[in-house]
Amino acid sequence: MTNLEQDATQFIDAQPSGFHLVHNAVSNETWEVIQRWLSSNMLPSSANEPSNLMCVPIPWETGEQMQGRVIAQFGSCKYDYTVDDAVLCDQSTTIQIPSYIRETLLENEGGDDEEHYTQCIINVYEANNEIPWHLDHKNFGDKVLVYTFGEERPLLLRKPIPHNDDTFGSIGLQQPEEEYTFHISRVYPRHCSKYILQGSARNEWEHSVPSGSGKRVSITFRSWRGAK
Repeated sequence: MTNLEQDATQFIDAQPSGFHLVHNAVSNETWEVIQRWLSSNMLPSSANEPSNLMCVPIPWETGEQMQGRVIAQFGSCKYDYTVDDAVLCDQSTTIQIPSYIRETLLENEGGDDEEHYTQCIINVYEANNEIPWHLDHKNFGDKVLVYTFGEERPLLLRKPIPHNDDTFGSIGLQQPEEEYTFHISRVYPRHCSKYILQGSARNEWEHSVPSGSGKRVSITFRSWRGAK
């Protein structure tokens, strides 16, 4: 049992309001295309011609702030790990969300969601990589869409209930963990699944991903809300 899962044993609660999980959200064929261009460092040009690849370097980043995992960010906003802040990108340095990713993963979302999402981050986890408890930054929008591939690790969700009503902020815990009681939920997204964090699940429930025994890839879409 990982440290994250040990933390999650205080109280087990039902799935939070605003959380929605869909298994088999994309085909294995789609994943094979994505996997190929991730490993070759070449971006697919469009969903209509997935074998037509452009020789464009993927903007990989890694470091201690990412807990050792490798990430790539696209779109008009990003999380700046060097200053721990969500920021708008300079137009001259913006790398657009790859057409294949947008057309394949967002085309079935319906409504205005394809235009709603202005940021995409790809996370590549090796076996020993994990994400600690956190809320997505308050500058990102209310709806977060995540696709998961590879190893089927649990997604842990917890709602901090402060003993003092003023000790939980919009970015996370403001006091030591012993100042809180936690409501806990554990879900199991499968390979090629997607889940949505919205409303309470997005703004009141922290989430984390423990380490595992194999490789996991997530592709997350977010929008820009800006500072309140």
